[in-house]
Amino acid sequence: MTVYTDIADEIIKLIADEFTKQGHTLTGAFESKMTYDVSETSDGVRIRVYDNTEQTYGKILDAGVRADQIKFPYARKRIAGLTNWAKLRLGAGDKEAVSIAYAVATTHAREGMPTPGSRRFSSTGKRTDFVADATKDIIEITKRKLYEQIQTEILTV
Repeated sequence: MTVYTDIADEIIKLIADEFTKQGHTLTGAFESKMTYDVSETSDGVRIRVYDNTEQTYGKILDAGVRADQIKFPYARKRIAGLTNWAKLRLGAGDKEAVSIAYAVATTHAREGMPTPGSRRFSSTGKRTDFVADATKDIIEITKRKLYEQIQTEILTV
């Protein structure tokens, strides 16, 4: 199973890299909390990658949220999270961070998440679909890893 864990490690690295390119990285929590499970099935091997962040935040960022899906833009937990974001990302003080949090929540309720303006923080021009973008080349990576494993096995016989 070692080759499959190598492939899973590569998948996580690709997702984390794309996440960063899209401008989402702040604390490193998403990147460090991704895990995987490799299991054999009747028709092959299954690799599952998990987002273990609070409220699977990475999954939410990957899919985005339409404005009409944001039912409670001023929920206490949401405002607390946006306040923390304003402090970390923008260096805002306590009062200013709360004001920024409410402004961002209002914008999300009006425009959705991500907002069209947030694309400026992305080096790829995208703010969603980082998992699909990261794993589009996984077939080639899998072929390469399996080929390397086969070569190693042949050479050691």
